[in-house]
Amino acid sequence: MKAVHFGAGNIGRGFIGYLLSKSDYQVTFVDISDFLVDEINKHKEYTVITLSTSENKEKINGVDAIHLKDLENLEKAIIEADLITTSIGANNLGSTGKLLKGLLEKRMAVTDKKVDIIACENAIMATDMIKKAILEDASEELVKYLDAYVGFPNSAVDRIVPNVNIEKELPIDVAVEDFYEWDIEKGKVKVNGSVAGAEYVENLAPYLERKLFLLNGAHATTAYLGYLLGYNFIHEAIKDEYIRAVVVDFHKEAVKALSEKHKMDFNALTEYSHKLIGRFENPYLQDEVFRVGRDPIRKLSANDRLITPLKLCYELNLENGNIVTGIAAGLLFDAKDDDKAQEIQTAINTKGVKEAIVQVTGLSIDSPLVDLIAKKYEELKKLKK
Repeated sequence: MKAVHFGAGNIGRGFIGYLLSKSDYQVTFVDISDFLVDEINKHKEYTVITLSTSENKEKINGVDAIHLKDLENLEKAIIEADLITTSIGANNLGSTGKLLKGLLEKRMAVTDKKVDIIACENAIMATDMIKKAILEDASEELVKYLDAYVGFPNSAVDRIVPNVNIEKELPIDVAVEDFYEWDIEKGKVKVNGSVAGAEYVENLAPYLERKLFLLNGAHATTAYLGYLLGYNFIHEAIKDEYIRAVVVDFHKEAVKALSEKHKMDFNALTEYSHKLIGRFENPYLQDEVFRVGRDPIRKLSANDRLITPLKLCYELNLENGNIVTGIAAGLLFDAKDDDKAQEIQTAINTKGVKEAIVQVTGLSIDSPLVDLIAKKYEELKKLKK
């Protein structure tokens, strides 16, 4: 079985490529980075280093890579692929979908072998995004081909892959935490129904929101409050009494909302949230507050990890004050090396905090939530170190 994975970054190598290789797929990475492509092709292998109380090293062998602009070899790889996956960031799914549209038209002309396309991103129903881009202005022939021969299962992915400074044999070796979860929509799979380590589920939506709210939302809140109070690492920030209390109560608010919306088991959600706090505490990851908090424009956007649980709590008339705190802290994330953080600061300075909230979050100016976030923003400003 052959897999083509778009995105040779840490998640691509340390999570998706890792699991696919362990499932005996021949993995070809596609990336825009000359360095990554050259290094993968030079060594044909890399090491995944699992960081826990002791290091565990696993070799991933037989991999290769194609540059995104090498259309000749990319076309050949897509035609031969049994599985196409991505970890490129949700913002890049549209352009990748347009690229895949042309490549799938080439594939359609030469083979009727089935293939699945799975977007592995921190976004709700990310595969649907790439499918939408592929279908835009598609011919009737292509639409029929896709329906018959191409599966588009959505997925939820969960693994922390930090930029930790550890000794590596090769520059493409990657360090990961010892936990991972990959949930895939079972009913939409055409051919790739037995990836080792993946869980195939009938209803993916609860898993997507559980992960987005309880991991991504709480992780970002830890980072933004940690930055505000002068911490460098997540494991340091989560030990702060104030930050820990906010994150624990963030989880309580989100767990209540998830339980009501999806009829998920409240105790199971609570147990999952406790495990997440333990993952945040892992000192071996050396996970930087900056890494987790970077690009706050995306993380504070309308359908992402903080605004989505806030709106759900508000709609269900549930407590949401700690989620509001995470959002307000994100507005105070003014890291000089983050262009997106600086865009938010410029908006606040030129338009005022309420207009900036509307611009970034997509909330209506007359929403009571805007007033709550703005009030908390002013409170948190006094804590900034």
